[in-house]
Parts: sequence; C-alpha cells; structure tokens
Amino acid sequence: MTSFLLAALLAVTPVAPLDSTAALAKGRASLQAVARGDAPALWASFGERMRTAMQDSASYAGRMAGIVGQIGALDSLMSEQVRAEGGGWIYEARCRFKGPPIPIRVTVAFAADSRIEGLTLRPDSDAPPQPYPSRFLDYQTKTSLRLPFDGEWYVFWGGRTIEQNYHAVARSQRFAHDLMIRKDGVSHAGDGKTLSDYYCYGRPVLAPAGGTVVWAENGRPDQPIGVGDREHPIGNGVVIDHGNGEFSLLAHMKPGSVTVKAGDKVKAGQAIGAVGNSGNTSEPHLHYHLQNGPDMRDSDGLPAFFQDLVVDGKPLARAEIVKGQTVRPGR
Repeated sequence: MTSFLLAALLAVTPVAPLDSTAALAKGRASLQAVARGDAPALWASFGERMRTAMQDSASYAGRMAGIVGQIGALDSLMSEQVRAEGGGWIYEARCRFKGPPIPIRVTVAFAADSRIEGLTLRPDSDAPPQPYPSRFLDYQTKTSLRLPFDGEWYVFWGGRTIEQNYHAVARSQRFAHDLMIRKDGVSHAGDGKTLSDYYCYGRPVLAPAGGTVVWAENGRPDQPIGVGDREHPIGNGVVIDHGNGEFSLLAHMKPGSVTVKAGDKVKAGQAIGAVGNSGNTSEPHLHYHLQNGPDMRDSDGLPAFFQDLVVDGKPLARAEIVKGQTVRPGR
C-alpha cells in the first residue's frame, strides 16, 4: 500500500454549529464509520457539494469498499486532536489498521454548519515503509505446493524484505509473489502497449494443490496497461481451501477464463484459469499468495514453500522463491 485518498463530505446526525466537544464526537463517529466501511451511513451524512463530487451513493460505496479492502479493520487509535480552522473544525486521528504495517492519519474537515468538507486517509509520512510484523515468520507450510504454472517463469516480486517484495507491507500479502514470463530481460514483445504483447498473457493458471474452491470471480474486465482497478484489487481470481488452515489466492486472471466456482473440488496441477490483467495490476502477471483464511481482507499471509522445482537452473526439493529468480516445476 502506497497511499489512500478519499474526499468526502460527512456530517453525523443533525446539522448544527460545532464547538470543540461536538467536533471531537463527530470526528470519532466518522472514524468508526470509515473503519466499518459503512458507506450508507457516511453517504447519508454528506453535504451536497461532496455528493456531487462522489457522483452517487453506489460509486462512493465502491470506492469505500476498495479502501477498506486495503487497510482492513481498525486495530487501535494512537492519538487524536481537533483544531479550529477556516471557520470550521479539523479532526485528526493517528491509527493502526490491520492491513498496513505503518500508522494511518485520518483527517476529517467540518464546515461551520457541521457538514464534513473533506476526509482523507494517508500513511503516516514520518514512518518509512516496513514489512508487516507477521507472527508467521517461522511458519512451515503444511500443504504440498507445486508452482501454479508450467514452464519457466520469473519472480518479479517475492521475498521478505521491502526491497524484494513491495507486498510485504500488507498483512495478507506479507509473503506474496508476482510472477511473469521474461525473454531477453523483458516481459513483452513489441512496444508492450497491448495485452497480447505480454508473454504470460493467456497462459494457464494451475491449482498449486488440491482443495475446495471457496471463492471465484470471472467477470472483471482486463485493465489497460498501466491502469489498475483499486476498487477490485484481485480482479478475476480463485481462492482454494487446502483443508489445513491454508488457503491459496490466485489473482488477475483473464475475464471468462476461470473454469471453477465456489464449492468445486480441484486437484494439484488442474487448470483453473488463464493469466490476464484484471484487478489492481500494471501489466499482465500472476499474483499468488498463501493465507490463513478465505478472505484476504481479514487473513494473515503465510510463507509458501514450493515442492519439487528448479530455481535458476538448480533442482530443489523445497524452496521459498524470491525476487529475481527464474523458476519452473521440476517435472
């Protein structure tokens, strides 16, 4: 997560002039509404100007869901303050949410009539990105995982440091991987402006182990190169329950390619879709991570050790793959 920005007008309960006590109460109520992802309650409090800016309640609900999906539940309130400004009031809270490893500053601006003129959520600028402090650093994968593809692929992001893996800041994606095919050091032919230029686009995505599909999405559109869908970060994808407290999440698949649905049983190596560019992605690739629950918004990422693979030309019985490696199944 690099940044969150949400502008909204929000007023909780009746319209009335504010003093510092009322501003503090309204700020706290607004913070709790954001933490719950309660878009209807927030929309009911908006003033006309921001309702216009947010277009309509459905659009706003989608934006809110995208933000809550990234930051997760409110973990703790670290500090808060109110101050008079421009004839109104500013409420500012420094919080920890379950998703990002750094504090988030939530700022709510109230007009004199108690309507909220602005609402922003931003990472604490004083805190450099750090890996999420996972309690699973020493965890040993229970499932016998195979790589979720055939042929040789490149690990674009993967590992445990920020330098190796920008996903590491997030709770559920602490040990995630972004995987693609590269030839002569690049991921595409031609100028890379069309999806079909990318070597991995349309390639089969395979189940990394047997289990039961608990979630699948097939109808999200592919995004143009360089344009991500933050409101639907997974895009088209599949979550597989391996039956031992471990769940595989595979994301960014091609629309119409997902061949399974919730409740289906799958076997290791079974084709379940094709690489696309749906969701929050800058170019076609396969996102894979292991987590301890079915919902990415409320799960911890787990280390994924793959079995029987070849890493940079060397056969290995078991390995946790990292950025910069070329990998393929051992057989």
